[in-house]
Amino acid sequence: MYYFAIERYVQLKLAIGEHFYDIDQIGIKFYSLRFKKWMHLNAQDFLNEFYTSQHGFKIQQLWEFLINSALLEGLIVFAIGVIISIVFFTAQGKKRLLRPKLEVLILYGV
Repeated sequence: MYYFAIERYVQLKLAIGEHFYDIDQIGIKFYSLRFKKWMHLNAQDFLNEFYTSQHGFKIQQLWEFLINSALLEGLIVFAIGVIISIVFFTAQGKKRLLRPKLEVLILYGV
C-alpha cells in the first residue's frame, strides 16, 4: 500500500507539473523499502521501476479489483440501503401521522 500511495502521488505530480515544468525535471523523493534509505528519482523513472517490479503488478491487480468489483458492490449495497431506508421511514412516518388522527377520532367518538 505504501508504494501504491507513492505511485498515485507521482501520477498527480506529473499531471500537474507537466503544465509548469519539463517532464524530465519532475522528481520524487521517497523512502525505498528495498534499499532502506531515502531516494530521489525522476518521476518517470519511478513509474517505470514501479510497474516493472513485483509491487507494480500486485498494485495494478488491486486497483483493477477496486474499480471493477468493489466499486460495483459498494454501489449496489448503497442503492439497497437507500431503498430500504426510504421504505422504512415512509412506513414509520405514516404510522406517526395516522396515530394522532385516530386518537382524536376515538376521543370525540366520531
